[in-house]
Amino acid sequence: MPDRTPTRGGRPRDPALDAALLAAAARLVAQRGYGALTLQAVADEAATSRPALYRRYSDRAELVVALLIDRFGLQPGARDLGGIEAEMLAIQRHQVELFNDPVLRNALPGLLEDLSRSPGLAQRFLTRFLIPRRVSTACILDRAVARGEIAPGTDPEWICDLITGPMLMRALIPMLGPIDETLVQLTVRSALDAVGFRTGH
Repeated sequence: MPDRTPTRGGRPRDPALDAALLAAAARLVAQRGYGALTLQAVADEAATSRPALYRRYSDRAELVVALLIDRFGLQPGARDLGGIEAEMLAIQRHQVELFNDPVLRNALPGLLEDLSRSPGLAQRFLTRFLIPRRVSTACILDRAVARGEIAPGTDPEWICDLITGPMLMRALIPMLGPIDETLVQLTVRSALDAVGFRTGH
């Protein structure tokens, strides 16, 4: 059945148009960069009207957030793999895909600039994209505590910073090094050390 969720203007959502708009935004960012991502350009690329786009997104940052959610989801650590090491490796390999994605790489500097200029926009980005993903990572620690792999009391916010920070830095400054399996292994080892887990536990 078609999605009948109302848009900002109260009209039913058209899933095909939703997908076309996100695909158009992805093409523009990948090919031309974040600066080229005006709502008019996205509407033109998707062969629709700007009002149809504005009923869904109020600005380009909101559109990019929707695009990232569509491409990468909000629960990268949701799957129980039976052990903290396997789950941390899985979430970091997911982050390799995220931070190597041409859409994110091209959008990131401009998006961060937009967020720095608007506290309201930054709060929406935090609420809609970052917090759910960080909660997902925190669930990995909760499962590890329940299994007896680690002691309770680890700050999940710090672990999120620890595993994501190096990837973010390399995405912003590529000459620091690649975002690859070596970085996955290093960041996971650092996180496991931080929570007091040892391989072979």
